[in-house]
Amino acid sequence: MKKPPLFLLLLLLGGFCLGQNSPQTGYQPILGENPTQAKNVYLLSLIEQMPEVKSLFEKDSELAKVASAKFERLSQSLKDCGKDATCYPAALGFTDQEIDLIAGRIEQLAKQHSSLSSISIEHLAPSGMYQMNASDDAALFLANAWKQDAAAINHIIAIYGRGEKPNYPKIDSLGMNLNSSTYLANIQALSELALVKYDGSKVFYQLTLGYAMDALAMARFERAGDFEPMTEHENKAALEAAKNTVWDQFDYPLILIPGAGTDNYLDSLSSGGVVRSQLAFDAYKKKKAPFILVSGGFVHPYKVLHNEAIEMKRYLLKLGVPESAILIDPHARHTTTNMRNTARIIFRYGFPTDRPSITVTTPAQSAYIYSDVMHNRCMKELGYHPYSNGKRLSATTAEFYPMITSFQIDTDEPLDP
Repeated sequence: MKKPPLFLLLLLLGGFCLGQNSPQTGYQPILGENPTQAKNVYLLSLIEQMPEVKSLFEKDSELAKVASAKFERLSQSLKDCGKDATCYPAALGFTDQEIDLIAGRIEQLAKQHSSLSSISIEHLAPSGMYQMNASDDAALFLANAWKQDAAAINHIIAIYGRGEKPNYPKIDSLGMNLNSSTYLANIQALSELALVKYDGSKVFYQLTLGYAMDALAMARFERAGDFEPMTEHENKAALEAAKNTVWDQFDYPLILIPGAGTDNYLDSLSSGGVVRSQLAFDAYKKKKAPFILVSGGFVHPYKVLHNEAIEMKRYLLKLGVPESAILIDPHARHTTTNMRNTARIIFRYGFPTDRPSITVTTPAQSAYIYSDVMHNRCMKELGYHPYSNGKRLSATTAEFYPMITSFQIDTDEPLDP
């Protein structure tokens, strides 16, 4: 079970008391050309977009040795592994020794170069994406962030390279028989691709990170990047409307509809999704809140072709809700992340956080979201509480307050980190 450090407990109890290490709600993550990568390993994604910083790592002799050793192991695996499919990805992950060595070198370089240490102050701290690994020492914060990114990369390779079981095998598995000729052929090709694609790179992380992202692509699970940037597409109209909303005219800022996946490949929207949408529409008509947020990704059944949030949005549009009143979270795969992703949107989009929003859903799920069982699950799976309860209003409606801890990246859920 993940346990929050002392500083995170202080954050839960005291709000924004951490000064320079406090997440800033106005910070907008820089997703770049690869949102899936940025949302999983934000530090490394930033470095990719900073030529001066990337050059520091490329020119560093100790880190260049790490990069060279990775290429050597990959090349050797293509010669030695033969028909042992699981042998190929074994050469790519970061060992504990490598992670510590790199962390130490990053810390040293950050103390010598302000262009590197400033990343902690200008991006890591305000983003909130590394708050469970924060430090008042900018160099140490950077080293800790690297360790978090390394854990995320290793997890992706374990699940989508070596075929290990994810947290939720029924919806997130690689989907290949590890003893099949198909898996062998694909995993060999993945290694060949990495050798060609990243040949010549002296940046210590590039080969391994590239391999991890290509493994996600091979599995067709680049879901974290779906519909991004949402502020420029699906959520643009509502975000613009929010800027001119007089919040005091409504009881609540937002109505959240948590997802309800289908149990077949024929329905675009489940019966549960229909009922939840109608309940929320009733609350919207009564002007309980000016916005409805629908939350749910491509989840049930395995590799379903319909996105829950998109389908609920379409249904609400048919009911008469204007697009400018609908927000989507098309990434959540669990009730925990329905709540966490909604909290992120509330903060990032500038919605009021000094008063609660409401969930509107079926009685069973409403009771579950309000329960200690759910809060304990959040601690177990996320390592923190992404929301706190307000009042229980009815069998289908309950208040919740978003928690700023929700910005923290979840390193073992690459489809929705």
